[in-house]
Amino acid sequence: MKVFFSVVSHGHESIIRELDCISNLCQEFTVVLKSNKSGDDFHYLMASETFHWIDSDYGLGFGHNNNKVYSYCKDKLGMKEHDIFVVLNPDVLIDIESVRRLIFFMKKDKNKLCAINLFKDRDLQVFDNSIREFPCLNQFVKSFLGFGNSSIIDKALIDKPTSVDWAAGSFLAFKANLYQSLGGFDEGYFMYCEDIDICFRSKKAGFPVVYYPEVRALHLAKHANRSLFSMHLYWHVSSVIRFLCSKSGLVKAKSKI
Repeated sequence: MKVFFSVVSHGHESIIRELDCISNLCQEFTVVLKSNKSGDDFHYLMASETFHWIDSDYGLGFGHNNNKVYSYCKDKLGMKEHDIFVVLNPDVLIDIESVRRLIFFMKKDKNKLCAINLFKDRDLQVFDNSIREFPCLNQFVKSFLGFGNSSIIDKALIDKPTSVDWAAGSFLAFKANLYQSLGGFDEGYFMYCEDIDICFRSKKAGFPVVYYPEVRALHLAKHANRSLFSMHLYWHVSSVIRFLCSKSGLVKAKSKI
């Protein structure tokens, strides 16, 4: 069983260099990095035979980019159906031993979609709210208006592997054949909610996300501007509408996998 990491850079060269996570992962796993805009320079990583850089097809959405990487791993790198395909944010720092533990658990428990315990600080004390229940319209509206988000799951209450509704796309580990059977991410989303959607479709297919609290990593998240009239607010609202329609069976996923 091999492990393939998909990392998408939206001009994240500086944080990727700072964390130095990719070069470490390449010691044991395959990493495919796709640039979504010009200006990145990752030639310094090319010395590793397990590092691959896709520097083309700019301006795609989160899901579309990861689908591109999946197809590259399958068609160019020989990824098999029982291999592991990991979606990894460029601002997540995880070590090799933690990846090994996760893969061990996935094999032992025969799980096909897994999430890990992300933290906001380097001391790994402040939880990242990366696991949640499937949201409804009322929860989305309250969150937008600043009244909190009741879909967030309190990680402090979980001390063993647990099935959850969905986990953030900052880190999601898929059995390759599950990703294939789901058609990958729905490319109808540009940004936001595509992680909710793929977890929803996976659970509906009988494969819920399994959260492993003992596998930990750092997520240096910087949330984009969602002020009135910003593109991020537009993308977020349109994605919410698409997910709620998809959840109700009114919209079908778009994918080229």
